This record gives sequence, structure tokens and C-alpha cells, in this order.
Amino acid sequence: MAETFCGIMFFIAYLLLTEGQSYIEFGLTEFCTGSPGSNEILFTYDTELAAYMDLEEEKLIILVPDIAYSIPGIESLVTEYINPTDVGLTPLCKDASSKMLSVHEAESIDPPWTSVYSRNDVKLNVKNTLICLVSGFFPPPVRVSWTKNNVNVTDESTLSRYYPNKDKNFHVFSRLSFIPEEGDIYSCSVEHKALQQPQTRTWDVEITEPSIGPSVFCGAGLAFGLLCFITGVFFIAEGNKWI
Repeated sequence: MAETFCGIMFFIAYLLLTEGQSYIEFGLTEFCTGSPGSNEILFTYDTELAAYMDLEEEKLIILVPDIAYSIPGIESLVTEYINPTDVGLTPLCKDASSKMLSVHEAESIDPPWTSVYSRNDVKLNVKNTLICLVSGFFPPPVRVSWTKNNVNVTDESTLSRYYPNKDKNFHVFSRLSFIPEEGDIYSCSVEHKALQQPQTRTWDVEITEPSIGPSVFCGAGLAFGLLCFITGVFFIAEGNKWI
């Protein structure tokens, strides 16, 4: 059943147009999960996301107008492929899914690479955001979970849509708002079919105190210079007395 597909991602078409001596690549990708609110078609231009189709709302969301409207047939696809009676799944998705399942074993599988970092400089008790970047994987989906001091806080996080990379795999962001407190330990775990076990990255709340070394050195240098100046003035004054 098409409604039971979980994270089948495939490339529907790629159009190469010649423009001078360079090539412009238009990508059309459909992501089918069978769950209302999670099926979409992505339009890319040289790996940049230009627009996407919200299949449940039956509308085209333009992110970069100048690029999106240059993609051949982008508006006609909205009415051609959307079928509200199919729980958001388009006929094109259904037709291609059986072909994808037949070559499922032979498809390339790339594991993700994960990193965790804060959006802003960390200050104690000041709200911030942790970002878990999951990149280089194929095919989608990935499952991202968060913990704070070994307590699951995934419900407090958000997950972006899937963005295509230049080498035809994908990346996604998960964000978690938090208030840094000394000693807290956060972790981001990623599950993917290419991994035998979850890939986990940890992030500790560490506040780096500003170094006082340069200030002390500068102050000592200034004091030494001032002492030399006063000593010089003293000897000059004493020398004048003997002239």
C-alpha cells in the first residue's frame, strides 16, 4: 500500500539546460511518507531549494521567486499531480514507488555525518539554540532525538525539511532551544538505515572566561614604561644641576 511507505525518496527528473558554457541543473524530488502533512515535492536549482509543493494544502510555496518561476512547468505540476483523495500522495509518487521498491536493494546508501553547535555565543542563563546538523545521507529519512542530562527532550526540538546537497545526498537541521546552565550535557542522536547503531554527538555547557593574561601584561608594560620615564626625567633634572 502506498500509504504505508516510510520515507521513500527518489529523484523524479533532472533537466539540464545549456546557458553559455555552463549548465543549469533543475531538480524535482518527491518525498512520500503516507502521513498527512509530511508529503512534499521539492524544486531545486543548482542544489538550492527554490520552492516546494504542500500536497495537503494543495499549493505551491515559492521561496526564491526569480529562480522558481524559471523552472519549466513548475506551476502546471500543482494541478497535474495533486490528488486530495489519496491522503496527500500524488499519482506520480505511487507509480514510481513500485519501481523504487524493485531496486531498493541495489540503491546506494550513504551514512550521515553529524555535528552539534550553538547558534550564539554561550552565556549562562541566557536563552540559546543548539543545532544538530545531519548531512551527507541517502536516502531519507533520518530520525533525530535529543537528551539533556540523559533525559529525553526530543519533543522540545524541531526538524527542518530535507535539503539536497550538490553530490545528490541530503542534509537536515534539528534545533533545540535551551538555557545554558553549568554542567549540563546535551546529546543529539541520529538513526539511519546505513547505521548499525545511532550516531550520537554530545555537547557540554562550557563557559570560557576571558583571559586576564594580556591585560596583566599590558598593565605591567605600561607601569614599567612610566617608571623608566620618571627615572629619565629625574636624571635629566639632576644633570642640569651640575651644569
